[in-house]
Amino acid sequence: MQIKVLKSKQSLKLKQAKVAIIDIGSNSIRMLIYDDFSSSRVPFFNEKAVCELGKNLDKSRKLHKSGVVYALKVLKRFSEILNISKISNIKIIATAVLREAMDAKPFVQEVEKLFKKKIEILTGEEEAESSAEGVKIGFDNVDGLVADLGGGSLELARIENGTITNKTSLPLGVLRLLNNPIVKKRNLSKYIKKLLRDEKWLSKKKFENLYLVGGTWRALFKLHLFQNNHPVHIIHQYSIDNQSLSKFIEKISAMNKSKLKTVEYISKSRTPYLPYSSIILGDLMNITNPKNIICSISGIREGSLAKDHFKNVDGKEVFDKSLEHIAKKRGDLGFTFKKYFEFIKPVFDGNEHFSEKLLNWACVLSHMDWGLGAFQKAELVFQETLNTPLLRLSHKERIQIALSCYWRYCSIKYNPKIEYLTYLNNNEIFSSKQVGSALRFAHSLTSISTIFLEEFKLYRRGNAVFLKIPSEHQEIISKQVTKKFKALSRELFLEPRVIYSNS
Repeated sequence: MQIKVLKSKQSLKLKQAKVAIIDIGSNSIRMLIYDDFSSSRVPFFNEKAVCELGKNLDKSRKLHKSGVVYALKVLKRFSEILNISKISNIKIIATAVLREAMDAKPFVQEVEKLFKKKIEILTGEEEAESSAEGVKIGFDNVDGLVADLGGGSLELARIENGTITNKTSLPLGVLRLLNNPIVKKRNLSKYIKKLLRDEKWLSKKKFENLYLVGGTWRALFKLHLFQNNHPVHIIHQYSIDNQSLSKFIEKISAMNKSKLKTVEYISKSRTPYLPYSSIILGDLMNITNPKNIICSISGIREGSLAKDHFKNVDGKEVFDKSLEHIAKKRGDLGFTFKKYFEFIKPVFDGNEHFSEKLLNWACVLSHMDWGLGAFQKAELVFQETLNTPLLRLSHKERIQIALSCYWRYCSIKYNPKIEYLTYLNNNEIFSSKQVGSALRFAHSLTSISTIFLEEFKLYRRGNAVFLKIPSEHQEIISKQVTKKFKALSRELFLEPRVIYSNS
């Protein structure tokens, strides 16, 4: 007898900014707390506990006894944190383990009593859909296959032009496979291939991108990132081409227990699952043949919350709220970044190497007033921008914005470490220098106050860049301002022209 899946629609109190979500999985339980999910999809609290509720589930059809004891302790701690923080806006979701365990009902009742909240036990297809929606939150223009590997199941969803067109759930969780009494590592690939072949839609169309969700695959990508000395130490949007990843997972798949113990950089609780996750990934890649395999930290939890928050919200509104949220976090309480953006934007209209999205973020993230010297600011703002808590930035975009912020604070004759520059082509580097120089110049004009920035105009015509200012503000054009305007003109390969206006 299986527990009936709860279908209750939980209505979150969206007026309260802070929101928490608890995800009860087969292997682990995690709680995330967001300061304001509609403004930032990066949590300020993120805690996980490996409870192994689904250990031996295939054999016993019951929750693991010690896992239940540990899970309840963890959930009581989460409840205390929420009570102390006075956060009542909570959502609780559960996946394969509570769908399948015959004795799940008492556990569910105790958890619901503890939080005074219904658990939303997702069906396999709902789980696949939520994971896909979560990936859409973390990337621009998602197109390809989303694969979410958990402890009890593997969810797959195809996204075409932003729409989920196919979805399924397969019994291929890493905890399930590790403890499966029948399926062993030696015959695992045969078992996986059969399940994948049964999903006819997987082989009908090849996928440009494969988006990976789940802690074990994140650990796999983290290992690859550090072993290959990738300079941006961020797992989200870390992308590997098919050929390189195939060679890597082939080595991981063959590792035995003693070899796994020597693995560095990742949690020891994840290492036993690495060979299983690698075998699953290898077979999935063989049948779908993606060009790029990309890691996503946004998945089922973010997607589940998105259904409550973003039903009738367009992308521009979400983007604008994110800009304002980060600006406040960096001390720009008057949204000065908007004035900077409007001032320098005419110079960069149509620049295919530095998009309007990146220009917006450069204006926001370059803001720093820490009382430090220019060079110290440049290095600190570079690292802070590179690691900024934003999802919809590729690693290349992070480097572009970080470079522009770096050159905002110091002369373009200085460079950060060379390994960052190797990820950009010459045009992208030049554009980053130009944006940095424009921000540097704009800042020199606002030494008195940013209110004057709205009265100045910066634009390009022919082979010249023009600065138009009211005649009553001539005194602002100091030697320092003139020097930075000429520097900007050189970076743009244009002649500098200053026009004084009486209007």
